[in-house]
Amino acid sequence: MENNNNNNNNNMVDLNVGGTQYSISLRTLTSQAGSLLENYFKSLNNDTDNTAADQEESDRQSSSSLQHPAIVKLSDRSYFIDRDGDLFRHVLNFLRNGRLCLPDRFDETQLLLQEARFYRLPSMEKALLTKDLSLSGINLGKASDASVEQGHILISYRGTFNFGRGTHLDAKFRKLYRILVCGKVLLCKEVFGDMLNESRDPDRCGNNQYTSRMYLKHNSLELAFDTLAEHGFSLLAACASGVNPILDNSCRRAADNEEQRWNHYNEFVFYRPSSAISFQSTALGLDNDDSNGDASISFVEN
Repeated sequence: MENNNNNNNNNMVDLNVGGTQYSISLRTLTSQAGSLLENYFKSLNNDTDNTAADQEESDRQSSSSLQHPAIVKLSDRSYFIDRDGDLFRHVLNFLRNGRLCLPDRFDETQLLLQEARFYRLPSMEKALLTKDLSLSGINLGKASDASVEQGHILISYRGTFNFGRGTHLDAKFRKLYRILVCGKVLLCKEVFGDMLNESRDPDRCGNNQYTSRMYLKHNSLELAFDTLAEHGFSLLAACASGVNPILDNSCRRAADNEEQRWNHYNEFVFYRPSSAISFQSTALGLDNDDSNGDASISFVEN
């Protein structure tokens, strides 16, 4: 039993990455052949009870540390790595799963790309380059078709300003009633996905039809704009108008009347062109796992 516990302890390494503590198995650390971590820690897998062998391993570790000044040995199986501790969890997940798994709307792709290059993980670097191009409005899944569908999407809303009550009369907040979406159904679904509410358009025939009866399930205008930008749309035009209905002062409170006076209606027209995309796969590193070159893309407008 004691030997089993010793073996389990020998299979674990404690890492302090930029102040963040991690306990990782040697199998995970050395899972990517040729990586910095695999080259540095692979000798720990060769532990024996022979004193001479232990001394030889210590000498190898000392020699290896000279090649990697960012890694410092603190004690037996405890090391410090002078890198970003928060981003290292994504590196660790990649070592565990062999694929890139990032949260929605991850906005530190370039920083994580630098970490992948430091740890010498070309597969992770390739996946990050692909993700970065996708977020730039290029649908890599349609690379074989060399085009993306063009089209217009119109976003509109009616809103006012929500004035405070009581002691908060000076507080004014934007108040949106609903964000409407108009355009080709298939295109709107591609962009907004599950955020789109289609309940007001039950009789629509086919996804290739146009509709003006859909709306978003949220009231965040900025989120709608970010979603459109991520899918390659740009703002083409916008217009606004005021809405000042006739008020019956006997039936409404003064605060409600004030909100009605600030009623307004806005429309934003977004457009995505159809672009032919030529990918330089060599520059992307798609053909050579050891390539660390930057991405190069050329566009030809139809």
